[in-house]
Amino acid sequence: MGATDGSQRNNERLTEYQSALNDWLIQESSLKSRFIINGWLRLSAFVAAFALPFSLLELWALEFFACFTLLFSAFLLLVRRANKISARRKYISHRIALLTKEIKCINEEWTDDVDGSELIEPDHLFAHDLDLFGKGSLFQFINRTSTRGAYLKLAHKLKNLSLNADDIIDKQAAVKELTPLNEFRQHFYALGALVAEENKRNHPYNLDKRPDLSFISKASKIGIVLFLSLMTVSILLITSGIWSSSILMYLFFTGLGFVGIHLKKINRVHGEVASLGNFLQRYSKLIQHVENTELSSIYLNKVKSELKTEGKNASEVMLLLAKNIKLFDQRLNMLLGVLLNGFFLWDLIICYKLQKWYKAYGGELEKWLDNLHELEAMNSLATFAYNHSLFVYPSISDTVIFEASDLGHPLIPDNERINNDFSFKQDQRICVVTGANMAGKSTFLRTIGVAKVLAGNGCVVCAKQFIYKPMPFITNMRAIDNLLKHESYFFAELSRLQMILEQLKEKGELFFILDEILKGTNSLDKYQGSMALIKQLLKHNGCGLVATHDLELGQLPDQTNGQVFNNCFEVSFNDDGLSFDYKLRTGLTQSHNATYLMERMGLIPRENVRT
Repeated sequence: MGATDGSQRNNERLTEYQSALNDWLIQESSLKSRFIINGWLRLSAFVAAFALPFSLLELWALEFFACFTLLFSAFLLLVRRANKISARRKYISHRIALLTKEIKCINEEWTDDVDGSELIEPDHLFAHDLDLFGKGSLFQFINRTSTRGAYLKLAHKLKNLSLNADDIIDKQAAVKELTPLNEFRQHFYALGALVAEENKRNHPYNLDKRPDLSFISKASKIGIVLFLSLMTVSILLITSGIWSSSILMYLFFTGLGFVGIHLKKINRVHGEVASLGNFLQRYSKLIQHVENTELSSIYLNKVKSELKTEGKNASEVMLLLAKNIKLFDQRLNMLLGVLLNGFFLWDLIICYKLQKWYKAYGGELEKWLDNLHELEAMNSLATFAYNHSLFVYPSISDTVIFEASDLGHPLIPDNERINNDFSFKQDQRICVVTGANMAGKSTFLRTIGVAKVLAGNGCVVCAKQFIYKPMPFITNMRAIDNLLKHESYFFAELSRLQMILEQLKEKGELFFILDEILKGTNSLDKYQGSMALIKQLLKHNGCGLVATHDLELGQLPDQTNGQVFNNCFEVSFNDDGLSFDYKLRTGLTQSHNATYLMERMGLIPRENVRT
């Protein structure tokens, strides 16, 4: 997995995405021209509908009405066509946006996109230490979600890793199946973006909250049936000449009165569901896209099977709710609303239909969307896998803690990334990593951590080979003080270490990554505390990595029968200054650079430099 291979793959993807982008841009240009022409035709048809009949034909004659009807119908057809063109242009704009993002990622211009900063949790077990969220984060790099629900679902997946081998293998199979399905994933993104667009235009929807339809009681339903029956009979008798047409007027006002009794509650229900119609209609298209796609992996079929209820497709049932809500919107036309309610109790009938729908399917709605968001989040992982075809899927082991060859950080560009081999041999449980400042220790620790995050989600990792044992995972790399809690930096770090030890005792095994522990105390205290802590972690079956500047910790392999082992990063000095190769070596570091850097910055005289 060399830089040359990576660059070649990047060029192939760049060509592919650029070609697709050009095709969509051509379509957009064509639609834009058609939209402009349609606009002129609409204007012409509208003007002609009112100008020609009035100026050329006898007013209110048959020819007058025929001409007006023909021209105004043409105007309405052009309006409908314009709406279709506009909808298509919106869809295409999202396809263009996605392809543009892919190209920016290849060109290393991706850090201005949405970065998930609001998802940062300083106290999370590992996410904050590994920079999973925020500018330049893993989340920002792999996120290809377009709906808010999937955005949060992807974040949840990165923060909560699977520890079950079978589950991880099933997720790997799902990512593998989705990886080559470019059209499926990109179409999914664009449909989801249309949903998100509708959501932004209105408000975030709380699907847990159901409208209060309790006023549609059994008595109300009987009243509706009796009124509609009486209205039907009356119309038949009036048309037969048996009853007077004045009866309709009495029934009309009776109907308005019946609806008026519940008007306040009806208005509240409509206010809660009114903007949900378009939202659900667009979501139904997204679900239909999944329903129409053949999927074979166990994980994806399980997700897909959740998009059904009582033998019906979720898209069909969701569309039924959307249509009922749109019918409810007819009341917004004041004249039409009065007529519909007076003659047919329209609002009460729609509320009854909504009540019936929510009773049958209300508990399913959130489940459907959750499964849809799960699939959309998996699409992000599959796109990451597609864009990095040289990365590998991890192998799961019951005995091998961690073994990787050519391991690197996926966010470092191919031509800059330095990969390393790293593994825990038999009986080895803790690696002490030493090295000078800026030699690469912290980046290496985050490389290990990010690899475990991707592996725990069934995704590819930046390595040529990767074997690991899934286990609970905690880091301590970025402890911070808290003024509001009156916690110093040192106390915050001790609290974190205490939590790690308690988690280890509770779970029985744990993989940890610790970076320069006990920084807030003197050298002797730090050394003694670090030695004792590492032995405690060993005692309770812990395993992981500890990065440190304390070379005295290099004695631990002899004191632990090889359960602790040493790796290091070195720095060399030459005429041009410091030189870093970022290659992991066996043993303790032999180099230092703090005094050298201080002298170069004019902080200390040259005779104090230690190399």
